[in-house]
Amino acid sequence: MYLSRPAEYALRAATYLAHCDPSTRVTGRDLAKAVNIPPAFLAKIMRRLSESGIVNAQKGHNGGFLLARSPAQVRFIDILQAVDFEPSADHCLFGLGNCDSQNPCPLHKEWSTLKGQIEEWATFHTLDDSLQG
Repeated sequence: MYLSRPAEYALRAATYLAHCDPSTRVTGRDLAKAVNIPPAFLAKIMRRLSESGIVNAQKGHNGGFLLARSPAQVRFIDILQAVDFEPSADHCLFGLGNCDSQNPCPLHKEWSTLKGQIEEWATFHTLDDSLQG
């Protein structure tokens, strides 16, 4: 199981901002370099995080990004949902189009369990947790 590229990049960028001075904006260029994300891709991710109220974005001189809320108030699920990432139990790892709980493939039960674990982790953990360890 892996996260989509937008989901991974969004988590990277938000986590980096959580570790920065909360009163100092980070430029897009500096953020892209620090978290190794192509600048054009980062711009799309940050726009979504801004629209979701996770980051505060300012253009122009002295512009850049900072978290819009404290790290303790930003759950990982908020970040994932901002970039439309939802692990889907109905996505069939076997490639069967009609895989669901009524007509499961051989991996459906395990995939559903993993999806639940990801959702639980993302719902109950915040950016603040990344500051603790």
